[in-house]
Amino acid sequence: MKISMTRTMDLQLAALENMNLTKLKTKFGELHGFPASDTNVQNLRRRIAYRIQETYLGGMSYQDREYLNALADKDPQANFIAKTPSRLPKIEGTKLCRIWKGVQYEVTVRGDGQFDFDGKAYKSLSAIAREITHTRWNGKLFFGVK
Repeated sequence: MKISMTRTMDLQLAALENMNLTKLKTKFGELHGFPASDTNVQNLRRRIAYRIQETYLGGMSYQDREYLNALADKDPQANFIAKTPSRLPKIEGTKLCRIWKGVQYEVTVRGDGQFDFDGKAYKSLSAIAREITHTRWNGKLFFGVK
């Protein structure tokens, strides 16, 4: 029985080489339960091959996963989160202005990271830009802080 399972796995892995991007994305969705992100054929083949092997041969053991997590917890580089500098003003009371179709709109930065506009609190500038334009906008881009 083990020989036939290994043979089946090998056949599935070999079949990946003949699949185009559309077929690979379909196979990825079947194996992972969610659609593949935009990527190239080689990356999809690798990810699908890993999942097929994991299915037939088993994934990483709980002990190995715990060991690697413990190593990562001790390594400052493994836990380093690079913060991209934000051009958003952090000072409470800062006013952001934008003229849109001849009308000036003003947003006030709040101390809690939200924004006041037209008497209401908003969690993002994008929500305010959408309110003004009735279309999707990157709020930082709309208000010129990106």
